[in-house]
Amino acid sequence: MIAGFISLTGLSPSMTRAGLVSGLSLLTWYYGRQFHPFVLLPFAAAITVLWQPSYAWGDLGWQLSFAAFAAVMIVGPLLQRYFFGDKDPGTIRQVLGETVAAHIVTIPIVVPAFGYISNVAIPANILIVPLVPLAMLLTFIVGIIALTIPSVVEIVGIPATWLLQYMTTTAEYLAGLPWAKSTLVIPWWGVLLYVILLVAGCIYMQRKTGFKLREVNIIE
Repeated sequence: MIAGFISLTGLSPSMTRAGLVSGLSLLTWYYGRQFHPFVLLPFAAAITVLWQPSYAWGDLGWQLSFAAFAAVMIVGPLLQRYFFGDKDPGTIRQVLGETVAAHIVTIPIVVPAFGYISNVAIPANILIVPLVPLAMLLTFIVGIIALTIPSVVEIVGIPATWLLQYMTTTAEYLAGLPWAKSTLVIPWWGVLLYVILLVAGCIYMQRKTGFKLREVNIIE
């Protein structure tokens, strides 16, 4: 299924990373084992760079994809454990934590590349991300119906159309707000200092909570 999905979407850096990580995680889960994030991330990065070396220094999508994934696998769980303990986060808090984590981890890449920072990324993700699995399911169903019973595809596709319109309209509205982004210029030493502080913060939260990153698993 993973290979089929990637073949449909194309071998973009982000999809290559997602497919590789999902495949490796499923493989280890099948054998009753689990990848440590600090092993899974470099291993997946090494394989993709081996496939296309220019990803590492010339592809912003590859860099953002791995940075965001590292945020979800490492920073997000640490933030949840540090601020809320071992309680089940639930959908909204889970999305909020992962969004905040991805936002702060990708800043050293986004700001030097684009020269601004988004002020609406967090509310946009809260309003849209929880609906992404449903949107994927509905569009998949529409695709199957289009191949098997094309005469009814317009009717079957109405829910998917409405949902996708909501998602795109919400994103366009938030992006069009006057205060949606702020111009920001960070010198190289500022980026380096930010990364050092981010790593130090993660180490502090890990030691303070005693959270074991090996417990993090994308296969649930």
